[in-house]
Amino acid sequence: MSLAAALVYWVIVAMWLSVLGAVAFFYARHPRAFGTTRLLLCVIGIDTCRNIFENVYFGLYFGAQYGLFQPSVIGILGRPGLLLMPKLMNVVAGGLVLGLLLLRWLPLAVAEWRHAEKRATNLRNLAALDPLTGIYNRRQFELLARAELARCQRYQRPLSVLILDIDHFKSVNDRFGHEAGDHALKAVASTIASAKRDSDIVARIGGEEFAVLLPETGEQAANMVAERLRISVRDHEIDTEAGILRMSVSIGVAGATPATSGLEALLRNADRALYDAKHEGRDRVKIAISVSQALANAAE
Repeated sequence: MSLAAALVYWVIVAMWLSVLGAVAFFYARHPRAFGTTRLLLCVIGIDTCRNIFENVYFGLYFGAQYGLFQPSVIGILGRPGLLLMPKLMNVVAGGLVLGLLLLRWLPLAVAEWRHAEKRATNLRNLAALDPLTGIYNRRQFELLARAELARCQRYQRPLSVLILDIDHFKSVNDRFGHEAGDHALKAVASTIASAKRDSDIVARIGGEEFAVLLPETGEQAANMVAERLRISVRDHEIDTEAGILRMSVSIGVAGATPATSGLEALLRNADRALYDAKHEGRDRVKIAISVSQALANAAE
């Protein structure tokens, strides 16, 4: 073995010492930033110490052969018992690394991943749900409704939308208080959600305004659904400190056709029907009049 080959061990020692120093430095500066990665740093530290020990051992042994150290070092480190020490260090380090990886790091990494997935799901829900009622918000409703409208128009399937508005909601807040008003919104949302099918889309799209998208449902069937919802809300009572709160809703119904230009047009039709229901006395359901019907009525 040449002198250069013997010096390589000390180059390797210097490299591993720099690795160990870098790991210790960054961990000391940012101990909370690593999470489960700190166990990987521990694994690196163990393997680094093993490499340093092994290369120091053989660096001393072979360096002594070329006069870098006292010749007596050769006799000491060349003993068969001591020559086994680097191998034993490899076995011990390997056992520690496997133990840390299999028994500690992998379970923690899986748990951290599940926690991250749960946090991401919660964030998606916060972006999609109305925080007060727990049903979809307007943004999510429009996103889902556009896709459903496109599907129904493509395959020429019926689709209807209901828009519900709580009658005289301002007087509810004025008379019973805003807390009771919140209870009223939750009660209406719960009533709608409990009556919906799995395929239906329910959302709060305004202050006291709700929307229900009914796939595979024509206007007449949607009108029946709306009547059941109207009666359910009217029969619901909320006990407040100011007395029993009873509510009613006005509902506009509109059905989509292949000629419906988009979700906005469908919602406008339902809004006009809702306006007619309120104009005629509230607590009722009105079906939107199509353009052809409106023209025919105007001609008469």
